[in-house]
Amino acid sequence: MKIAILGFGKEGQSAYRYYDKAGNDITVHDNDSKILLPNGTSAILGDDAFVELDSYGYDLLVRSPGLRIDKAQIKTPITTPTAEFMKLCPAEIIGVTGTKGKGTTATLIEQMLTESGQRTHLLGNIGAPALDELPNIKPSDLVVYEMSSFQLYDIQSSPHVAVCLFVTEDHLDWHSDLAEYHAAKGNIFKYQTSSDVAVYYNQNPTSKTLAKLSSAATSYSYGDNGDVFVRDGKIIAFGSAVIDVVAVGLPGVHNLQNICAAICAVWPYTQDISAIKKVIEAFAGLPYHIEHVLDKAGVSYYNDSFSTNPASSIAAVQSFDQPIVLFLGGFDKEANFEELAELLKSRKIRKIITYDKTGSRIHDLLLSKGIADVEYIAGDNFKAIIGAGVNYAQPGDIVLFSPACASWGMFSDYKARGQIFNDIITSI
Repeated sequence: MKIAILGFGKEGQSAYRYYDKAGNDITVHDNDSKILLPNGTSAILGDDAFVELDSYGYDLLVRSPGLRIDKAQIKTPITTPTAEFMKLCPAEIIGVTGTKGKGTTATLIEQMLTESGQRTHLLGNIGAPALDELPNIKPSDLVVYEMSSFQLYDIQSSPHVAVCLFVTEDHLDWHSDLAEYHAAKGNIFKYQTSSDVAVYYNQNPTSKTLAKLSSAATSYSYGDNGDVFVRDGKIIAFGSAVIDVVAVGLPGVHNLQNICAAICAVWPYTQDISAIKKVIEAFAGLPYHIEHVLDKAGVSYYNDSFSTNPASSIAAVQSFDQPIVLFLGGFDKEANFEELAELLKSRKIRKIITYDKTGSRIHDLLLSKGIADVEYIAGDNFKAIIGAGVNYAQPGDIVLFSPACASWGMFSDYKARGQIFNDIITSI
């Protein structure tokens, strides 16, 4: 079979390993002309790598998740690592999507299942590439799959347990419009059958609406009056108190909802309250997800580099009551910052530093909302940008790096951005 791997990032490399077998003729297509390829690999690299793909005579195109391909204009069959994995996976899959909280919720699910004695596999952006893990999965195992809109965009099957968290706008630089973004998220439910399970957030209209696409006979909701909810300082699941909120390891109200979603997702497999409670108490969060870096001179420093959209920054800001020094900016995904700006008007703000491509736009919006303590710093000297904000911090303040934008341009990804922030803070 003559196969093209479209995009040679983490998922593309995994797809290459998967399809690299006798009888297959593989060519890699990538915009980056300097990528490192396995010896002897055929490649089409550079600006025209994805132009006129039908002209090469391929039998199959394998699209990496972050690459948008207009299927209507291409006759060659297209698949993705996600679609291939879901077709062949021998175990039941718990899929998790949403605009924010996917990684945290998927990790909570995986840990709750593991603590209750299940053999699990955590896949997606937060875990191993799915096709790499496929040979290790047994029918009796459980797969927890964090699923982005890029992965869901063109799938034609849905996981056994589909979880949709809070959904707001995101990735409008990639999707043609908000309706397409929502439709991609909805695919997590669209192909479910009556034997499947749908989990949704009943306080988010989009999550609630998308869940109606499911044909699952069993559905669980979390949030007020749902199957799992927070009331009177306790997390209540299916009629039983699980844990006092004060004992929860994760910071922020939004993470209480992520915990509720995780309990709904594991309920078909375990109702071991003690195992679930143990995970909730111990799990303190993922790196760069409102990560506590250090305390120094009465100031607490938090790294939320994973915040790549305004909704994530809103959740981060709402996690604190103290005065905040906040950093906002990055690659422009055409996001709307109005809701974030309205929130910041009502919070204790010591200083807001904006930077990079979106920095000027955010700066002007915040000023128009009457927020005076905001400064735009041009240029790409990240240490100087962070240092400028830190200089305003006073004892009792929170320094919060929650940029609300993607990292591309100045950084390769949110992890690189987060690590550099930590390095700067620890060196100051």
